Amino acid sequence: MITLFGGSFDPIHLGHLRIAEDVREYFSFEKVVFVPSHFSPLKYTHSASPEDRLQMLNLATLDNPHFEISDYEIKKVGKSYTVETISFFKGNLGYNPGFVVGSDAFLTLKSWKEPENLLNNTNFIVVVRGDDGVEKVLEFTKDLNRKVSFSSVVDPQKSGIYLFSQRRMDISSTEVRDRVKRRLSIKYLVPEKVEKYIKDKGLYSV
Repeated sequence: MITLFGGSFDPIHLGHLRIAEDVREYFSFEKVVFVPSHFSPLKYTHSASPEDRLQMLNLATLDNPHFEISDYEIKKVGKSYTVETISFFKGNLGYNPGFVVGSDAFLTLKSWKEPENLLNNTNFIVVVRGDDGVEKVLEFTKDLNRKVSFSSVVDPQKSGIYLFSQRRMDISSTEVRDRVKRRLSIKYLVPEKVEKYIKDKGLYSV
């Protein structure tokens, strides 16, 4: 079974990679498929082009045989709706895929396109940090009339919401972009190959 990990990845950083590896091991997923968005409906803009973000993802995941990249949303162009991505992968896989999402983003689910469709066709892996995040997700799912599972066993023939407690890694793409703009080091925040790519391409410098 695979899980999808969607996002802008602008840029991919070590926090993304560690979360993906932790989730893969905990739930025994065969693969984590990173799906960079072409344009997220909930964000005004991306700093790097879809092609650059895709290339940085390729560089960052090259050495992990359990990581794959899908350019589905980038090739599709336009706004990237998760419900369409889930439908595409479910059609190819024949089961409900996992979908890794941070708790903050999950709490905005009602503003996503066709949230009920998503809930019926997705195994959400909700990444939380601390007891406060868990409580917020539990309250939110009560309002959705859905139960949360703390199990590490995901049933691909069903849809569900699974909680996963994240290790503390305070790294964000916003911080990386800001540090590049201020000409500060991003070493140990992103993979070395990604750091070189950003420097060579002059990304995020203005």
